[in-house]
Amino acid sequence: MSYIFGHRGLPHVHPENSLDGINKAFTYAEYVETDVRLTKDNNLILFHDPYINDYLIQDLTVNEIELLLPGISIDQFLLESREQIKGKVNFEIKTNEDVLFQKVSSIANKDDIISSFHWEGIHNFKDIFTSEYGIILNNEDDLFEAKALSNHDERMFFMVEKGLVNSRNFDLPKERTSAWTVNDESEFKRLMEIGLFGIITDIPDTMQLYKK
Repeated sequence: MSYIFGHRGLPHVHPENSLDGINKAFTYAEYVETDVRLTKDNNLILFHDPYINDYLIQDLTVNEIELLLPGISIDQFLLESREQIKGKVNFEIKTNEDVLFQKVSSIANKDDIISSFHWEGIHNFKDIFTSEYGIILNNEDDLFEAKALSNHDERMFFMVEKGLVNSRNFDLPKERTSAWTVNDESEFKRLMEIGLFGIITDIPDTMQLYKK
């Protein structure tokens, strides 16, 4: 049985990566995938893009970010405690900063997954993770190295761009593989039948209808 991951919460109803959207998504999904960045003053913020109004998030304090988000409370994106999120999370680390890996590791629960395009960061910090961990792939050439990693690390998860599952070179353990981002109903049902660990979607409220 595959798990549904709400991609950035419930983005067609609430702002993506907002705590309201994340927690609402658990009505339909077993996991939520959310992006994590680090502010200038070393706070965790749930935000996908590196910029807000052409300003780099890593160069901004929380107070400065709040001024750039008119009409939206910074409290919706500021992650200060794991208790703010009411279910299992796939934290996607967006930048390769040691402090970011350490801070996310310190806040994650044992059933959460910490993943990143920065494979080196995952490798360097996996021994301190009390949660699950994984790498993100969006290139067919990455499948070969990922397969080698899967043979040497039976805990490693793989978050793959959905098209890679169709590749003749796809040979990753399905029970540790999640596909992103799946918003087509027929494709969702096909991947369910394959038996992937997770299917990441922007519309978990719709896709959960096809899981039953």
